[in-house]
Amino acid sequence: MTPPLVSSPLSRLRPAFVLVRYNLGPAILSSSPTTAAVSAVAASASANETTKTTLKNLSVSLTTKSANDTLIEYPTGAYTAMRTSEHRGIMDFSCHVNRLANSLSQIQFSVAAMDTEKVEQDKEEEGELEEQGNEQQEVAEALAQFRDAKTLKPLMTDLVREGLRDYYGQVPEESTLGEAKVTVLCSWDSNNRSPIFIAHVEPLKAPKERRCKVMVHGSPRHHATAKDSKWVRDRSKLEADLSKDTNEALLLDEESQDLYEGLSSNFCIYDRKLQSLVTAPLYSVLLGTILKMVIAVCEQEKIPILYKFPNLKNIQDWEGAFISSTSRLVLPIETMIMPDGSEVHFKESSIIDKIRARVQEECRKRVEQIL
Repeated sequence: MTPPLVSSPLSRLRPAFVLVRYNLGPAILSSSPTTAAVSAVAASASANETTKTTLKNLSVSLTTKSANDTLIEYPTGAYTAMRTSEHRGIMDFSCHVNRLANSLSQIQFSVAAMDTEKVEQDKEEEGELEEQGNEQQEVAEALAQFRDAKTLKPLMTDLVREGLRDYYGQVPEESTLGEAKVTVLCSWDSNNRSPIFIAHVEPLKAPKERRCKVMVHGSPRHHATAKDSKWVRDRSKLEADLSKDTNEALLLDEESQDLYEGLSSNFCIYDRKLQSLVTAPLYSVLLGTILKMVIAVCEQEKIPILYKFPNLKNIQDWEGAFISSTSRLVLPIETMIMPDGSEVHFKESSIIDKIRARVQEECRKRVEQIL
């Protein structure tokens, strides 16, 4: 069930987060109280002062809740998180469109209202994944345009464009606001039997430090190749365990001592013995847009990449390590807190610094203008 609207006028929060929703079925507008959103919505929206109808089937509402809180409140589905460039462009927008379409294709929805979280949990415990053919035809047909990147892109462009317009339009001087983080969710409302398609816009929280501290904490997730918002709910317990100065938790298979990925990042090490960058096999983690750039940069710079799990038993061979994500780009690790509480410290690595600089260059080349 989608959350109710917040009852406060658009002008009351400055700058508020923005939430946008597309109404592509019989469902009535129901925006999350967590964000200022641009929503594609059916009629009835005009009666609520929180919401401002803009384009056809698009409504905008403001809220104080974060993207994570919004994802948790809405039914689980596929999502992607992007960053703006000079306010008007989105870095690697087409890649995000493709990822959303691919992730949505891997997630199955029920046509009727039910306890989807319990069903997903039962399937995970039994090691089962429902095949696409088992999804009801009504749901599959309604979501088909979102599972095809070609038809998804114009819808997503309109959604994000309206969100950015309202986010940056809240203050007279656009330059007073920094870059934004844009999160797009596509899911299924089983109560209203309609697709959910929303965008949330909030300030981009890029790390200020040059290097970071991480903690080895938590086990690898199920079905990692799909960017499923259910993971946002699951990982919140692990995030709560992190101290304020700890940037990320790395997921460990305790038996093998293999490291997979971070809660919201990919993880790479440079092995001085192998003279190679090492990262988990791509089938076992969610391939982030920044890791894709890292791979491309390494190919251009002739830096070998091994797709095998970095293993804590070989940590003495690591010259350095880093995490990568939309908000962090490439962020080198300075301190790693081990499962026993001990700390491992890494010196700066010229190879990782080179990769970091080249990824920043590549990011600037891959900006697609939205506004």
